[in-house]
Amino acid sequence: MAANRGALVVTVAAGRPGPHELTDWDRRCGFGPDDDVMGARRLEDESALKHLGATPRWLDFLDRQYADWSSPDPIEVAEAIRELVRDAGLVASPLGLTHPDHVAVAAACFDVARTHSSVRWIVYEDAIYRAKDGESEAAVAGLRNDGLVLNPIEFPPASLKRVAIESYTTQLRGLGDLVQDAYLPERYWELGVR
Repeated sequence: MAANRGALVVTVAAGRPGPHELTDWDRRCGFGPDDDVMGARRLEDESALKHLGATPRWLDFLDRQYADWSSPDPIEVAEAIRELVRDAGLVASPLGLTHPDHVAVAAACFDVARTHSSVRWIVYEDAIYRAKDGESEAAVAGLRNDGLVLNPIEFPPASLKRVAIESYTTQLRGLGDLVQDAYLPERYWELGVR
């Protein structure tokens, strides 16, 4: 993002839940029962993306903790993002590691990538979820078995990354020491279809 100022950053699971019990994750992040959790997270997004010169776009899918532990449907997510990427020159999407919401979003992105071959598509490791040994390698191997081509590419580390991460104060509180992985450079692959 730092190298592509003006980028549109789409957060898929950014929907506002109806009345619900405070979740364990939100409690660990410092929220109370009546707090507007998604409103606070959107403000953090705005702050982080301002540092990177990017614009947020929030979709109304619910994070699984607010949806009876069901992740967004990849088919519905694919339909929602298809129009957003139609005229894009470059799209970056998650590899889809461990967290069911990330896996669902990645599946949707790979579906869209298969039908938008004119778009340059970059895949990145999901910070904190990539920390488990072999997780990224297994995901890349699975995608290759599904007929996708992933060629490693490198981007120089961005000095703005740390500042952007620090904007997510509630998430940092909840992550504890896991946040150290987020500060490390990600690995990237250029995506192609056989």
